[in-house]
Amino acid sequence: MVALQNKSALSTSVNMKDNSHISAQHGTLAMEKGSQTKSGTISDPDFLSRPAWYNARTALNVIRKGKATGNKPALWLRAKMQEELFSLGHFIQIHAGKVLFVGFLVLVVFCVGLKSARIESKIENLWVEEGGRLQKELQYVEAHLGLGAGATSEMIIQTPIEDSGTASILTSEAMLSHLDVLQAATKVVVDHEDVSWKLRDLCYAQSIPLSEVQMIDQIMENLFPCSIITPLDCFWEGSKLLDSDHPVHIPLGNEGSMPLSWKTLNPTNLLQDMKRFSNVFDFKSFEEYMKRAGITTGYQNKPCLNPFDPDCPETSPNKNSIQIPNIGAELTGGCYGFASRYNHWPEQLVVGGTSKNKTGHITRAKGLQSVVQLMGEKDLFDFYSDTYKVHSLDWSREKAAEILADWQGKFSREVTRLTMEKSLSKKYDINAYSNYQLDEIMEEFSEFSLVNLAIGLGLMALYASLTMMKWSDEVFSQSGIGFCGVILVALSVASGLGLCGILDITFNATTSQIVPFLALGLGVDAMFLLAHTYGETVSKRRNPAKENIIGDVLRKSGISVLLMAVCNIAAFLAAAVIPIPALRAFSLQAAILVAFNSVAMTILFPAVLALDLRRIQADRVDVLCCYSGRKFREKRCLKEQKKAAKSAANNSSSLFDEQYPGDEKCYVNSNEVASEPFQVTLTGFASLQFGPWLTKAPFKVLITAICLALTVLGVYGMTVMEDGLTLSDVVPQNTSVYHFLNAQDKYFGFYNMYAVSQGNFEYPQNQKLLYDYHNAFVRIPNIIKDDNGGLPEFWLSLFRNWLANLQTAFDDDFVDGKIDTKGWHKNASESGILAFKLMVQTGHVDYPVDQTLVTRNRLVDSHGIINPSAFYNYLSAWFTNDAMAYSFAQGNIVPTPKLWLHDSRDFDLKIPKSQPIAYAQIPFYMYDLGQTDVMVDTIRMVREVCQSFEERGLPNFPRGIPFTFWEQYLHLRLWTVIALGAILGAMFLVTAFFLMNTWLAAILTVVVGLMVVQLLGFMGVIGIKLSAIPAVILIIAAGMGLQFTLHLGIGFITSIGNKNRRILMAVEHVFAPVLHGAVSTFLGITMLAFSHFDFIFRYFFLVLTAMIVLGVFNGLIFLPVFLAFLGPPGDVIPNESSEAIAPPTPDVSHNNKKNGQRPRIHIKNNPQRPMPQPLSKRHNSDLSLSTIDEESQSYHTSSQSDQGGNPINIGGGTSVFLEPEVVVETTTIPNPQSSTSSRCSTPNQVTKVTATAKFKVEVHAPTNASTNERPQSSASSRRSRRSPKMNNDQNTPSSVHSSLTDSLRSSLSNSVASSLSSEAGDPGFSEK
Repeated sequence: MVALQNKSALSTSVNMKDNSHISAQHGTLAMEKGSQTKSGTISDPDFLSRPAWYNARTALNVIRKGKATGNKPALWLRAKMQEELFSLGHFIQIHAGKVLFVGFLVLVVFCVGLKSARIESKIENLWVEEGGRLQKELQYVEAHLGLGAGATSEMIIQTPIEDSGTASILTSEAMLSHLDVLQAATKVVVDHEDVSWKLRDLCYAQSIPLSEVQMIDQIMENLFPCSIITPLDCFWEGSKLLDSDHPVHIPLGNEGSMPLSWKTLNPTNLLQDMKRFSNVFDFKSFEEYMKRAGITTGYQNKPCLNPFDPDCPETSPNKNSIQIPNIGAELTGGCYGFASRYNHWPEQLVVGGTSKNKTGHITRAKGLQSVVQLMGEKDLFDFYSDTYKVHSLDWSREKAAEILADWQGKFSREVTRLTMEKSLSKKYDINAYSNYQLDEIMEEFSEFSLVNLAIGLGLMALYASLTMMKWSDEVFSQSGIGFCGVILVALSVASGLGLCGILDITFNATTSQIVPFLALGLGVDAMFLLAHTYGETVSKRRNPAKENIIGDVLRKSGISVLLMAVCNIAAFLAAAVIPIPALRAFSLQAAILVAFNSVAMTILFPAVLALDLRRIQADRVDVLCCYSGRKFREKRCLKEQKKAAKSAANNSSSLFDEQYPGDEKCYVNSNEVASEPFQVTLTGFASLQFGPWLTKAPFKVLITAICLALTVLGVYGMTVMEDGLTLSDVVPQNTSVYHFLNAQDKYFGFYNMYAVSQGNFEYPQNQKLLYDYHNAFVRIPNIIKDDNGGLPEFWLSLFRNWLANLQTAFDDDFVDGKIDTKGWHKNASESGILAFKLMVQTGHVDYPVDQTLVTRNRLVDSHGIINPSAFYNYLSAWFTNDAMAYSFAQGNIVPTPKLWLHDSRDFDLKIPKSQPIAYAQIPFYMYDLGQTDVMVDTIRMVREVCQSFEERGLPNFPRGIPFTFWEQYLHLRLWTVIALGAILGAMFLVTAFFLMNTWLAAILTVVVGLMVVQLLGFMGVIGIKLSAIPAVILIIAAGMGLQFTLHLGIGFITSIGNKNRRILMAVEHVFAPVLHGAVSTFLGITMLAFSHFDFIFRYFFLVLTAMIVLGVFNGLIFLPVFLAFLGPPGDVIPNESSEAIAPPTPDVSHNNKKNGQRPRIHIKNNPQRPMPQPLSKRHNSDLSLSTIDEESQSYHTSSQSDQGGNPINIGGGTSVFLEPEVVVETTTIPNPQSSTSSRCSTPNQVTKVTATAKFKVEVHAPTNASTNERPQSSASSRRSRRSPKMNNDQNTPSSVHSSLTDSLRSSLSNSVASSLSSEAGDPGFSEK
């Protein structure tokens, strides 16, 4: 007898053992299309408590029928999205292989774009604001000076090993050690294609005045040394650095020649000697030149560090006394090179960490610094273009840069080698550094670490495989899904980076070190959520392969995955408005990778799930798909039977259940607990322990206090957090470059700076403004001053002084009658003649010369202003005839002035006119800039000066390394706040729109904001300084914070009940996937902890780890407590029950097909098929046919159909269609009560008969004008509870809570009874 209870479905399974053992099992009455309909599916047992998450369409219908209230707009939007996702999942499940194949091909095609990836490591191209002031300035410099213009340097710093506070470097031994290393290192030679390059070929040397005597020009060129800034220039030993490899010989007439060396050279005495032996060259003008440059006695009158050196000159002050000089006193005020006027090395530049006495003399010092000045790549290329030296080379700017890099690298290695060989490392730390070394380090820092990425990916894949493995069930295990999901995420990341390469979005240190792990973390989080939902859905279906499982999975969790992706994409695109290239590139790349991940997770990963579903249907083992699950169950069966035999004395029977139709599984006794897989343990922990904790008042107070403490700590950390990122923070520790940069920041902090004046400015008429501009920088405290406390001369003052000297010479000659208005006489001086030629210049191209101007013109007036009319004619003469002063000025005037060499024997008065100045610069030396705050303050003061003169009409700007590297800190905090505000704003808008819930969107945004504040405070507490890279990580934290909060927020509003109950349900659903995603992301970044860059460990690993920990705390612990206090109401609020909605009423259907069909009975006989697997216990359904009477109170029974399935007419036009279908299976299995110890032996046979009755019930209601609902076809598949034991009287049906008439109930009862009665073939059928 079968009883029709108040269920929406009924199925009866009867197991017959011998002739008495009968057990009824759970079954399902499947409505039309079961769970494969877009709406109305109610196949999950907890649907009634989470209808908005399972099926928003059904929840919306419940609200429309007046059984509940809720957020209709949110449900409508979610229903539309769920329907599309369901259709997508249905298509993917049918065409899984095709979808996966096409998707794989598309991703592989995009991966090809990685070949086009370009890594950018130059700071000016990374951190300079796009379209901003600094970028325009750098572009202006590059346009006028050319790419790679300017000088480069090779520097050496020497410090004592004993940094005890009393150790000093001011000893003769330390200075001589510095000399030995520097002298040997400057001798290095590099070869390129059989062309040798030494220091003399690459260095900057003082320019010399040109003459028409080739021999004199060659002597001067070889005699003038390379420019080396060194403290050794205070002593005679500094001359040893200036000697050439090939000694210069001076011809002395009949006396032969004299070799010259700076160790013995006295330029003044040499000039007097040459006057006696040569009348070809006019030494008088050269003598004047030497006086202007301060070239006098050279190094002959300087003290010797080692007075016992046999080469120490007799004129040295301590040669005869043989006393070591007072090194501190000699270094006070700086040192002078061979040309004292142009080679003055400030004290702050050559000695650092000084202590002085009351008189201002240095008594102690901690560091010595020497700088070898080299040509930049552009200057080197221009210098040797069209020369014989490079005729065999493919000469280019790149080749010049390569030669410079090789020489500087060899120089640095030589310094290290000499330091070790001479055992200097025991006393002194001597380190070399060049810009090319920093470029190499930055390139290495910016490269992808494929090894680290592969290891991190492997750890993530291993973790995913282990956590998703079900050790007790080889077939339903999901280890393969986890592994394939991680690989799929990695492939999507690679393809996304390939697209970035195709779009020419440059890679840099932040993108190469962060973006891959960020994308992996976000993608794996979505993978865990979908896999978790898939596992739950499969476990609740009797025959999952025949149902639309993938559609259900996407309908449930697809919205969360898509919403998180849309929020992250919107957030990163919002952050891309920041005009800093590195931040913009990172934001765009992150948005692209998130988009690729979302596509892979919503299309390709469901295809993987569909293939796994087919594996389950085929009864294949997870991962090892070649093996059948039956073999593993048979092995487990034997082990379980042995255990059962031992406990047979205490237990007379064993529990059998059905899980796999037709298969056999052995369960342990009822008093033993089967082991659960890890993921189920996390879910159980969340629902049984963690969730209840969250609802307890003391726990809520504790969590709130902890969050408040973290937030206060974050605010405190923000206040103490400093700005800055020194170069020593970036390079690996325990390297020469690191020690050099550390010492330089600590003792010197020296940088070059240039004040640039631009074109579109009348220089001749605004000379006074240029002088004011130059003098205004004296107010900057960190600019090095001269001995008088003023600033060194610049190009215009040197130009003016040269002209003033010429004017003085002219005046003297004019008074003496050597020059008149018509010309000059033979006894006129060279300077007087040159002044005459300059004074007759008109400055007009049409009539360039006017001799009448001699008495009316002054080269420089009484106010120190150069004659504006002939300014550019004078500039041509100064550029050529006072080349050393022009070189010293470092004015870099553009366009380059024209050449005009003065010759007193040339009577042509015309001097070419140079082009108007479009670019000129004033050099300054800045020191003590080791701290970022000092650097930023100096930059701000310099900018204020420049701005004030910009307002006065002088177009100008500063340039130099401080502005390129550190000016970003002027507005970094502002840009960071703007970026975070844009991200949080985008999150709020997107979540508020898609969830139609501004309350929840505001809460999620606040929690993410708190996480960012806490992370910022953590960085401040551990000493991380705010720079562009931590700013990027803060942007990441804001983006990734959503993955810890969004899923739980959606779970909260889609559940039914009070706040505590909804929190329990949300935590139970998202705890495992979110925690797995966090752990897998941590495993992905684990390899960053082993980087040889300490910077990567501190700024990336520690900060990202803290971000993950804070994300888990705020998302899984604090957010539930926050929602418990201030959470919004749910999307569905039932009218009658506080924990579930009423069972939904089936919608109207006009589908009358299959009318008149008789019940179908199928009998299968499988004599050798083993016993079916036990089916896990299902949640009891409360769905009932009783809701039929809720459609209308006028529905009354008027007629009924026969048992053949004809329609039963109900008053008011309602029709009920019954289509019973009965399937009977007989299976021959071993007798488990056999006397043998193993159930796998078959001495006795038992025949099992299973009868399944399935009824399809359609209720058709009349359609009238008052009905607002659109008729829909609603079908659902539910498993009923095991039928209670009934009365043996088979003619008495069970009562049905329904408005069906007695005749209808009688018809249903008789129909079922006739299908399962003893007269049908088996008299032993009865209900247990």
